[in-house]
Amino acid sequence: MITKHLPLPSPAPGMQRHLMVHEYGSGPRKAYLQAGLHADEWPGLLTLQHLMASLDTLEQAGHIHQRVVIVPFANPVGMNQRLFGKFPGRFDATTGQNFNRGMSLSIGALTHRVGHLLGADAELNDGHLREAMRQLVSEKSGGYEIEALHKALLSQSIDAHLMLDLHCDDEALPHVFYGDHQRSTGDQLGDCLGFAIRLEEDVRGTVAFDGSHTQPWVSLAESTGMPFAEPCFAATVELRGQKDVSDALARRDAEGLLAFLERQGFVSNSGAAAQPQQGETLSINVDKVKVVPSPANGLVVYHRSLGDWVDEGELLAEIVLLDSSRPARIPVPAPATGRLFSQTNTFLTSPGASIGMIASKDQQIAPGTQLSY
Repeated sequence: MITKHLPLPSPAPGMQRHLMVHEYGSGPRKAYLQAGLHADEWPGLLTLQHLMASLDTLEQAGHIHQRVVIVPFANPVGMNQRLFGKFPGRFDATTGQNFNRGMSLSIGALTHRVGHLLGADAELNDGHLREAMRQLVSEKSGGYEIEALHKALLSQSIDAHLMLDLHCDDEALPHVFYGDHQRSTGDQLGDCLGFAIRLEEDVRGTVAFDGSHTQPWVSLAESTGMPFAEPCFAATVELRGQKDVSDALARRDAEGLLAFLERQGFVSNSGAAAQPQQGETLSINVDKVKVVPSPANGLVVYHRSLGDWVDEGELLAEIVLLDSSRPARIPVPAPATGRLFSQTNTFLTSPGASIGMIASKDQQIAPGTQLSY
């Protein structure tokens, strides 16, 4: 294993942060995994520690056949956001930007730079596009600290053949996001992890870190009509909720990730098995997810549990009104029929705040739209 420390610009006198990057193996193909881009999401941090222990053993035995790059904590900037004992970690304190937004490459710039080089040779096209993406990343601004962080992360990941970004929700069933053009690989990932809920995205719209790696391949294939041999597969892996940090869960998820890496040809003889799945597989497009907003301020009291199938109009929760002259509650009916797979852990809520997500069968938002800001 080779370890690098990529320095970030000093945000204040006497302060210096860096990004730690571990690289295993060698070869033309690269798998990239990171955790903690939202610095208040911790299950993936532990999962990668268990995965690294397995990779150490495999490397010593000569069973890593391609490059596997691990960034064990992707956001040292957000990790330093300690506010009266709490860790916000989701938004940059200087710019207000979500750490998992605003990284996509300009498709126009990529097309201008590489479009005329593409031809009938799919493997040659892959090389041209990966090189052009590396160049655009190197030219990105690194002024604000968040810009420098994004540039550093993309410099390690943008040319990957496989990119997995580990996250979690407030409180949720495990689920994965991936491009709707890569369903077979997404299903393989879900099968290896044992995650029943699989959310497919149109990556031609607004994208997060994962979509920043797949959007160029889809857009240039559509605009030029030229073939590519192995576009990047990228996914966001949601490892349940913020409090689901345990060795038992981390070992399970690390084994699932390792099984996926083996099926994708990055390692061999790992002994990793696909993890058992709870519940029936539910593969839907992200635009069929219904976010449940709070109708008022107060305390959320749930009447249904994670994993329950709810019918539209059924009582899902209530908002307890704290400033009413008498004890009062506002009912929150389920706004759609489907499976409740996410809830908030911020029980003191406000109007419009998300208090849950339902995987439904009907379109709820425009394709290419993000579920949260």
